[in-house]
Amino acid sequence: MAALRWMLALLLGVVLAAAPGAVRASEADERVDAFLDETAALFGPTEADVTRVLGAPRERQAMPFSSPHDDAPYEIVTLTYDGLTVSLYSMDGGARQFFHQIRVTAGATCFARKVCLGLPRERLAAILGQPEEVEDDAWRYSDASGYNELSFTFDAKGQVDSMTWTAEAD
Repeated sequence: MAALRWMLALLLGVVLAAAPGAVRASEADERVDAFLDETAALFGPTEADVTRVLGAPRERQAMPFSSPHDDAPYEIVTLTYDGLTVSLYSMDGGARQFFHQIRVTAGATCFARKVCLGLPRERLAAILGQPEEVEDDAWRYSDASGYNELSFTFDAKGQVDSMTWTAEAD
């Protein structure tokens, strides 16, 4: 039995050594997952929590949403503030809610780890690592599922000028 465990450990070591990119991708996914969770926790898990943290929104909109994977339709509730939009999936008449999107385009609202508008590109890379995708002045990170992502745009000085946290229902 000990020999079998030793052989399995050796085989695992060989596989991991042969695929270092896969290990790094997993670490990157975990880093993004943690950051997504930490950012969501800043606002609270429900619409009531968001309004307790941020105050009353300038506008509230509820749009019906349906997915072929869910039996019952639900809504996306969007709360609009100056320079900030927070959207939540809302099910069972609001009894179950989770974030769809948090988008910051102006103001002092920050994501986790003090990632705020005006943060230099190099500092963002130190916090989250290199992005999964780079297109012009936009960086994108996604988690292992591919349904949750972070995106950042940069101004001419290389500083964050918008940031978006998104969780897509399939």
